[in-house]
Amino acid sequence: MDSIYKKTTWGVDVLARVEYLLQGIEAVENHENKIADMLQGRYDRIMAYSAFLRKDAVMDIKTELEAHKGKVTALVGVRNGITSIQGLKCLLDSGAEVYCVDTGDGNRIFHPKTVVAVDDIRGLADVIIGSANITTGGFLNNIENSVILHLDLSDSSDKAFLDSFFDGYKHLLSDYDQDNVFKVDSSCVDELLDEGRIIDEDEKRQKKTIVSVGKNNKGNQVIKRMPIKCGKHRVPISRQQKAKNNKAVVVLTSFNGSVTEVWRSKKLTERDLNTPSGAKTNATGSMLLKKGAYNIDQQSYFRNEVFSKLDWRVIPKKAKHFEFAEARFHFIIDGIDNGCHTLMLKYDSRTNTKTYKQKQPNVSVSWGTAKNIMKNRALLDKIMHLYAVDGKDDEYVIEISND
Repeated sequence: MDSIYKKTTWGVDVLARVEYLLQGIEAVENHENKIADMLQGRYDRIMAYSAFLRKDAVMDIKTELEAHKGKVTALVGVRNGITSIQGLKCLLDSGAEVYCVDTGDGNRIFHPKTVVAVDDIRGLADVIIGSANITTGGFLNNIENSVILHLDLSDSSDKAFLDSFFDGYKHLLSDYDQDNVFKVDSSCVDELLDEGRIIDEDEKRQKKTIVSVGKNNKGNQVIKRMPIKCGKHRVPISRQQKAKNNKAVVVLTSFNGSVTEVWRSKKLTERDLNTPSGAKTNATGSMLLKKGAYNIDQQSYFRNEVFSKLDWRVIPKKAKHFEFAEARFHFIIDGIDNGCHTLMLKYDSRTNTKTYKQKQPNVSVSWGTAKNIMKNRALLDKIMHLYAVDGKDDEYVIEISND
């Protein structure tokens, strides 16, 4: 109870100033009004965390932000399919100092929602901590909740609370790679859009199970994974694929449609990525398709099931026991659309070889024009998911992520 009580000068215990906001119960009780009212006060420094950022929500409080020009710092999540170029530009126009947080992993994103405003002269601070992002949903439309704290920094516990918050902020800015936590200005937000780390609100998008958050125009840009220390499930989760009918929907700049997962790798290796570290090891430019996380017969599964409808053929002047086929593959790397590539598959039809008798894999995919995407050591230990596009015989999606 120490954290919610204070001692007055008369020695009487009284409740600290704490409020609770549940948005969606009353029309005027929302985060937009609460934050705007809060920013009417006098402050020396203001810090905001938001997982997602959109222009309309920034516009709702832009006047209040401009009144504190030079005092506002914001940390905003990117690589999430929601934060937009318009939102970042609007926030920068308000005079705020803006940092973006890119974890390099579409499955583990920057997700806090907090506003802290400090009056250093009077030794006071106001804090809003809850579920609301700086978006229309977070400010107005969603059922969101927050706790509002009014801190007296002469109280040791209040000051310790505020100090711990700013210690965390300093940790984010100083202890991570500059690709993960970085300051932005109006000159670089267009590059973030080109790299697919933020989106354009003017483009109609539909969020589904698997979403490409943007198109990577560079073709080989992969952000280093942010070393987040994650806990473990109390109940162990099996990584073994139990069923092959794993449906999903993909939204890409080059393809929209439903897909079915047909294979999943184990952690990608140097051999898979054609990034050998040994001086005597040559890069082959291809990847053998093995069992991975599936319980399959790897010598028949890919040729007779996954790619059975392709136009397999023998190529003149090539050994007759090799069959070749082409298919189109869309590449999503950590939520970024890296485009569509037509790749060659190779099948060794021999059944009398030593490798066949050892039950070694006999189907490989040559990376071809996708070589620069795959030849990247930042992809080591990530997982590759292979999806067949529903209703298509020669179209697939390769998704590579940390899970």
